[in-house]
Amino acid sequence: MSFTAKEIAERVEGKLVGDGEIQLTGFAQADAAKPGDLTFAEDEKFFRLAEDSQADAILSAGDFTSDSKTVIRVKNARIAFARVLPLLFPEKQFAPGIHSSAIVSNSAQVASTAHIGPNCVVGETVIIGDRAVIEANCTVGDQSTLGQSTHLFPNVSVYSQCRLGEHVRIHSGSVIGSDGYGYVFDEDHHRKIPQIGGVVIGDNVEIGANCTVDRGALSDTLIGEGTKIDNLVQIAHNVVIGEHCIIVAQTGVGGSAQVGEHSILAGHVGVAGHIKIGPKSVIAAKSGVFNNLEGGKQYMGHPAIPIIEEKRQKVSVRHLPELLKRVRELEKQLGSEADPADSNN
Repeated sequence: MSFTAKEIAERVEGKLVGDGEIQLTGFAQADAAKPGDLTFAEDEKFFRLAEDSQADAILSAGDFTSDSKTVIRVKNARIAFARVLPLLFPEKQFAPGIHSSAIVSNSAQVASTAHIGPNCVVGETVIIGDRAVIEANCTVGDQSTLGQSTHLFPNVSVYSQCRLGEHVRIHSGSVIGSDGYGYVFDEDHHRKIPQIGGVVIGDNVEIGANCTVDRGALSDTLIGEGTKIDNLVQIAHNVVIGEHCIIVAQTGVGGSAQVGEHSILAGHVGVAGHIKIGPKSVIAAKSGVFNNLEGGKQYMGHPAIPIIEEKRQKVSVRHLPELLKRVRELEKQLGSEADPADSNN
């Protein structure tokens, strides 16, 4: 695709400085840019690097000017970058229709503008909305619904009784609606508790590769509108994820836990079952959440506590060897006998 600098400036609501008719065909970081490319700079250091590059134009935050490059000034270069990339690198378009190798139930309702790829299986009374895309080898179970423009990448499994909203994206290998981990010990064995709830996913949710979202035991597992889930994340049964949350790779959320809207769970966070995390919380990487957390704060540690407290504790732990040495010296001065256990350290 090719756009003039003027056209791109209009799309990102930016101010054009320089030649607006220059043709831009690509986007690259400064050290890899070539003629015809647009690059971006968030501060003066990166603007100078961009100015020395082969790129023809710079998407820039700030009032920078250049004698050699066209500059598109924007409030936030990263946001503008996210808006420009789809223009220059549009996603593949899928032709409407059902592949001859797909198996689609006669009771399913499939929009004429939807795409169903090779070897897909669509169950009884499934509803597939306008412009939905189901790529190869996907399964959509009975009584499930996919909203308009929802996209299942190859090898996604959506079990029965799951409802996906509009513009949902689920990447390869993910499983939506598998049984929750529910068992009760009955005399001498673990008896399975049937999981008869479903999964409800709001509009504009994106779920990465190889994630699992379990169905509810009785009620539904819920993922709120606009939430983005990274690869390799486990969401257990009856979990409620609020709107516009960020959940990073290798995070696990235990059964019936609740995560408030606009919260962030960084990589490898573990959330115990039945825990409530308030809105706008930030949980640092590798933290363990075992107690309810108040919203609007940053937490870290194992167990997760307010980040300031955790940092103080870490500083204190680093001072322990020095503190123990001072205690021993004081004991000697006072004529006390050293603790036998200390003599081994």
